[in-house]
Amino acid sequence: MLSRDGEIAALEGALDTAGAGMGASLLLEGGIGAGKSHLMRAALAAARGRGFGTVAARARPHEWHRPHGVLHQVRGQLLGILGETGPGPAPAPAGGQAAEVHRLITASAATAPVLIALDDLQWTDAPSLHWLGYLMARLEGVRVVLLATLGLDRPDLTGAPGRGAAESPAQVAAGFHRRVVLQGLGPDSVAHLLSTALGAPVDSGLAEACREATGGNPLLLQALLRELRRAPAGPGGLTAEHVAALGPAEIAETLLARLGDCSPHVRAVLDAVSVAAPGADGDLVARLSGAERTAAADALYRLVRCGVLTEGPEGTGFRHPVVAAAFRARIPPGERARLHAEAAQALYAAGAPRERVTAHLLPGAPVGEPWARRLLVDEADAALLAGAPAQARGFLERGLAECGPDEAPDLLRRLGHIALADGPEHAVAHLRRTVGLIRGHGEQRAMVLLDLAQAAALTGDLTEALRTVREEAGELEHQGAGRELRTGFRAVLDLLELLDGQGARPAAPVLLSEVARSPWVRRAQAALPAMSAHWSGRNRAEALHHARLALGEPAATVNDHAVLRLGLVLVLARSGAGEEALTTARAVLAAATAEGSRTVVALARTALAEIAFRAGRLPDCLDAARAVLEEGPRSAEREWLGSALARGLLGSALHETGDDEGARRVLLAPGLDTAVPGPALPDLLFHRGRLQIALGRVGPGLADLEECGRLLVRWGRPNPALCPWRSEAALAHARLGDEEAARRLVAEELTLARSFGAPHAVGAALRAAALLAPAEERFALLGEAARLLREAGAALDEARTLRDMGRELLRARRTRQAREHLRAASALAEQCGALALVRELRHDMAEAGARPRRAAETGPGSLTPAERRTALLAAEGLSNREIADRLYVTRRTVEMHLSRVYRKLSISDRRALRLATGDQEATEHGAATPGECA
Repeated sequence: MLSRDGEIAALEGALDTAGAGMGASLLLEGGIGAGKSHLMRAALAAARGRGFGTVAARARPHEWHRPHGVLHQVRGQLLGILGETGPGPAPAPAGGQAAEVHRLITASAATAPVLIALDDLQWTDAPSLHWLGYLMARLEGVRVVLLATLGLDRPDLTGAPGRGAAESPAQVAAGFHRRVVLQGLGPDSVAHLLSTALGAPVDSGLAEACREATGGNPLLLQALLRELRRAPAGPGGLTAEHVAALGPAEIAETLLARLGDCSPHVRAVLDAVSVAAPGADGDLVARLSGAERTAAADALYRLVRCGVLTEGPEGTGFRHPVVAAAFRARIPPGERARLHAEAAQALYAAGAPRERVTAHLLPGAPVGEPWARRLLVDEADAALLAGAPAQARGFLERGLAECGPDEAPDLLRRLGHIALADGPEHAVAHLRRTVGLIRGHGEQRAMVLLDLAQAAALTGDLTEALRTVREEAGELEHQGAGRELRTGFRAVLDLLELLDGQGARPAAPVLLSEVARSPWVRRAQAALPAMSAHWSGRNRAEALHHARLALGEPAATVNDHAVLRLGLVLVLARSGAGEEALTTARAVLAAATAEGSRTVVALARTALAEIAFRAGRLPDCLDAARAVLEEGPRSAEREWLGSALARGLLGSALHETGDDEGARRVLLAPGLDTAVPGPALPDLLFHRGRLQIALGRVGPGLADLEECGRLLVRWGRPNPALCPWRSEAALAHARLGDEEAARRLVAEELTLARSFGAPHAVGAALRAAALLAPAEERFALLGEAARLLREAGAALDEARTLRDMGRELLRARRTRQAREHLRAASALAEQCGALALVRELRHDMAEAGARPRRAAETGPGSLTPAERRTALLAAEGLSNREIADRLYVTRRTVEMHLSRVYRKLSISDRRALRLATGDQEATEHGAATPGECA
């Protein structure tokens, strides 16, 4: 029998005792549905199989006050066993009845052992209880087993009005030889029961979910099984989550029927607990149930004693989840919403924590109080800080029901920000609806329209963004809105026109101290000259200065002007402030991750991918770009701005790492030209053009580069710091034999790059110019380019330039110097992960007569044994003094080793050592490390 081995053993032992001529008594105790009656029926069957005479009696609820109920059932069955005909119920004293029945038992046992089974001792009447006490005192030497069950349906087991203490069920229960408390079925038994009932093996997770929901209670399990059989998906489609949502109505009705005598308020109290739990207390239950405080407390006490409810540090709740679900399900939705609203009001008045109040506000009906909206908004803010935008959305949507017409726009805008977290397309649809609900042309509407313009721009629909801002700017002028609001809109409109290639109109000079009190206005005003100077290549210092001013303005949420702020991060990176850009982008990424904004996370990773690509950190670029495409927002029809920019960077990084097939899949997929948003098209054409030229398709690649250039020039973005398309196109023209076009493009790029002054752009242009210059000028130009690229931190471009210098030296037969330059180039290329360039450099160094070296000059393979030991101990978290003690060296020696380790591994502190030393251990166990040559 299911998980009942201990109980069956106790029953068998009692029957054995009676068969041996000695009396025995056994009491089975358990809550409602614990399986007491089932075990009693099994005991009766087992006894009959052994030749026992059997007597079965059952006390019934609401009949405990009727005298001689159980006693008369036993007497009648004993007379039947003996074949006697006895008188009907007699008004004899209880003692006389007990003696008579005992005589009948003794007579029956003389022929064969007897099992007397009494079900539901808790409902037994007083005379029958008196007889039970009489019988148990005289069981010695009589072949009788007295088996009884005691339920917890009626917790007042110690007595009742008019009954003495000796006549209580609790007092009689104490006299049994053995008492067994029934526990719930175990996991194996539940799984067996489910498999048998559903006709198929069940998943262990499903079985455990059923056991947790019911506590293994057989009655609750059977009800749950009946509900599971009705599941449309059938047994194969059932899951633990499905079970957790079930609340069979029959469970609630069965318990109410059995608990009817427990308290007159039991139904209302259980309904109240189903709403108030977890953490229901007497005052709250009394208010929700409509019962007096004392009556509600008594009902709670009795229900806890019955095992239906349980008490904990946080208050009262249901013992079994399936029972809680059943009682919740039986309350009509409207009544449930009313009760939740009443619970929220009561808890707020009592000063309960915000989380408890809002837990009832969410499913409750509107309470029509300002505090309700305030708490819901606070909870939404907390959810955003915890990175749970879906929860924040639920709180804000519920908060709308508590808003007046003038308060709704603020919440609607917040909801728009959360929609933007899921993706720009979601935000556009939501914000359009929001705008329609706002009356007039005040600041609230203006802010929502700015959010709408940002979302539209992210989808690539600049026409929609411009129309939105332009129309509202006109309305603000017409309505005579405040100067600051009009100024801010004018600046945003100019920025969008710049992005669309229309060029910004010259704005009237504005004194920021007079007008721009709002951070968003100051940000827009500072961003305009930053973007203009950056795109036009007019003034690098101006671009950096205003970008820093704009980025210094606080943002209310991470979604606030996110696309503008990440654009300004790229201004820093392209203007030569790579480390500053990296720090800012990482901060935005951390904030967006914490707030759960998938869109801004993707934008930040896009910026990080470009920063890493410019610095030559190809693994970092690959990780960031892949994350944008795999985890960022997606559109069924076209790319959005972030994914389109990341696609170009990913394709180029794959090519540089030697994965040309992967690069083809990313950049040469059909239909990309029409799927990419307009603002990102030049970037895609640039990366695709470079790839096609590298693959030998010079003509199509050159066409891509020149189309990239036409778009940028048409849009007023000649700055080569954005895309150095001219130098790439010049080298392609040179391969095709058009030296004049090549030199013209290089000269133009070098002039523009020097005018802007970004070291990376100037260095890249100088390298191209050197490759096209007369032989006697090349080495000097390449040396200047290498210096600038080193200053810019552009390791991969520096490696290419050093390779070009080595090849020039090799052509001049300066072999030793050539090897030095090629060796340095190879070390940088390995550090960048540029395997394609590493392979080319190995060929060059072999041509220069270099021999393979034992270790690289950078990377894990370059560490000496002492440096490696120091690095491993530092990665474990040891201090410099502890490392010195462990290795028997001075602290100064440890500092020297770590300094070299940081330089060779290209890291800045010991936080990155764990990963780096892990890579070293992987190398030692067989991972391939690119070789180095001398």
